[in-house]
Amino acid sequence: MSTAASKGPDVEGARGVDIPLARPWIGEIEAAGAAEVIASGWLIQGERVALFEQRFAAMVGTEHAIAVNSGSSALLVAMAALGVGPGDEVISPDVTFVSTASAALFLGARPVFVDIELDHYGIDPDRIAAGITENTKVIVPVHYAGHSAQMEPILALARERGVAVLEDAAESHLSRYEGEARTGSLGDMGIFSFTPSKPMTTGEGGMIVTDDSELAEHCRRFRNFGDHGKFDWRDLGFNFRMPEAMGAIGLGQLDRLEEAIALRRAIGKRYNEAFAGPGYIEVPKERTPEDANYQLYTIRVLDGARVARDELQAELAARRIGSRLYYPVMHRQGVFAAHGPFADADFPNAIEFERTALSLPIFPGLSEDEQEKVIAAVLDILEP
Repeated sequence: MSTAASKGPDVEGARGVDIPLARPWIGEIEAAGAAEVIASGWLIQGERVALFEQRFAAMVGTEHAIAVNSGSSALLVAMAALGVGPGDEVISPDVTFVSTASAALFLGARPVFVDIELDHYGIDPDRIAAGITENTKVIVPVHYAGHSAQMEPILALARERGVAVLEDAAESHLSRYEGEARTGSLGDMGIFSFTPSKPMTTGEGGMIVTDDSELAEHCRRFRNFGDHGKFDWRDLGFNFRMPEAMGAIGLGQLDRLEEAIALRRAIGKRYNEAFAGPGYIEVPKERTPEDANYQLYTIRVLDGARVARDELQAELAARRIGSRLYYPVMHRQGVFAAHGPFADADFPNAIEFERTALSLPIFPGLSEDEQEKVIAAVLDILEP
């Protein structure tokens, strides 16, 4: 089976480098599935999307899975199903992709940022309580880089304070919290993304998962114009349906997901062993091997290295190796300025992360020779 990689403009870090940050692992099975959809003439959401939903729910361990056209749409639809609206507040970690917090804005709610912890870069459970008010509707823990957030104390606090938990599992396909339950299945709802850098892709696309039948039905209506039946529009909704070709691609990717993540974990292990020696590199920490799927491989450049993070990134680019900060802190982003003021002093860990973190190339098709080039380059550049 061919695993030829796409090198289009949506492949992260692919421009101007020989070793990109990410490359989709996609081939003939997915191409054949998409071709069958085209030949069938049924291009909008149909039987293949429905089967994709069934298989994805079974994989995660939830009763329902609702496919949509992007991970960002999944966040918006899930928040709407949870009743987020004007005057509400949604708690988000300060280090995440913008959609985690911006989805709240589309519903008239206010994002409230909380600092991260520096072990796994998830929201700091000890700081969440200070951000909860009578207006708090939802806590959105993010499983950063595919490593599970500290869910047990988050869930306990949410139950105590009567707020919902929406897991942003966009990056954490097949990760298990404490090696047990799958991420996405622990809170009231969870969402996943299928962009090309993720462990599995449909090009774009997203999935909402939940055990709550009422929430699931709300999501199904919201993604489809608010329909209760053909031309029966009782609720406000959008066209967030997943195209049938994306569902077909997703089915092919599901068949290869365990293998894809096994390859990611093997690369992560090799990187960890190579970078663990020098005291100036902070490597990812695992609770258990199953807690992390290595959707990203993020190091932190500590004091004692020959150069700081920005210089490392520049020198890697000069050697045609992709790297990037995932992610800058949210409280400094202009889109959220009207919902502050936010003080850097309230986010010391996030600020330190933004100053020192850098994600390196990792994807299933990354060859051993390419891995060695990345390792050698990083060590050569940082060695005092």
